[in-house]
This record gives sequence, C-alpha cells and structure tokens, in this order.
Amino acid sequence: MLCSSCNTGTLMPTRIDGNGPVCYQCNHCNGALLSLAPYLDWVRTQPVPVASTQSFEDEAKDTKRALPCPKCSRIMLRFNVLADKAHGLDFCFHCEEVWLDAGEWLYLKAQGLHTRITSISTDPYQRRLRDQALRESAQQRFRTVVGDEGFNEVQRFASWLKNQPAREAILRHLSNEARE
Repeated sequence: MLCSSCNTGTLMPTRIDGNGPVCYQCNHCNGALLSLAPYLDWVRTQPVPVASTQSFEDEAKDTKRALPCPKCSRIMLRFNVLADKAHGLDFCFHCEEVWLDAGEWLYLKAQGLHTRITSISTDPYQRRLRDQALRESAQQRFRTVVGDEGFNEVQRFASWLKNQPAREAILRHLSNEARE
C-alpha cells in the first residue's frame, strides 16, 4: 500500500512503539495507519492511562492537508486532539482506519490519550474542545483589556471569591458599586 501522506513510502505491517497495537507504518515518513478493530482489541489489554508528567518534545509532524485513505482513497475526516489544534487525527469511517503522522503516537501517549483514540472523533469530545478554546480566547481578550497585572489580580480575587459563603452578596455589592 502506498502512503497517502508522503506519496513516496510503502505502508509495512508493524507494531507502533514496539509493543503498541498492530499498524501499517510508512517506511519513508513514519506515519502509521491504524485499523480500529485490532486497536480496540489491544486497548482492552491496557491499563488505564494517565497523562505523562514528563515534558514532551513535540517532534510529531501533523499533516494539515486533507488526506485520502490509503485503502479506499476517500478523504479522511480530521478531528482535533486538543483545543490548541496543534494535532489532529485523520479518520476513515468507511475502512475504520486512523492515520497517525510521525510522532503522534508518542504525543497521544504524553497526553494520556493513546487508549482513547476513538473518543477523539465523538461530538461530545470535540464540543468540549471548542468550549475550551472559546474560554481561552475570552480570557486572552480580557487579559489584553486589563493587562497582565490586572488579569492576575482578578484571577486571585476570583479564586478567593469561589470559596466565600456570602459569594452572591459580594457579587451584588460589586454590581451595585459599579453602577454608582
């Protein structure tokens, strides 16, 4: 099978990361085509993962263009892994395959997501990412308006306020003060 990512290499059967699930890996770009059925069988034998506390040197390459499935040539659907949109996984639901660019398996392991690849393509997962990105964007806009020092002070106050039994009264008071 010809690699549809680099269009140069051949996909050869192997195991990801030596003892990971069976896949077809490109002998040129090191991308991997992961079949979901054997992957799910492999997942059932794995302990529950946790995100790594080690820093991850991001050597993963992420193809930003639409990829055709190496098996059926249909365009694979891309799903973001995290809200930062740094990496996406390409799924072919017709063939039940996932394309991992070189280094993405290690990236997924570092995030504690290598045993949850199928959840990445779900609507609830993607919705959470969109909500997180919106929250982060709003925080950044607010930081721009009030500056770093003001932002840090508001964050400190919000953290203190969260644990106050009279929280609602404090907020009402601040709202009334702002109107005067």
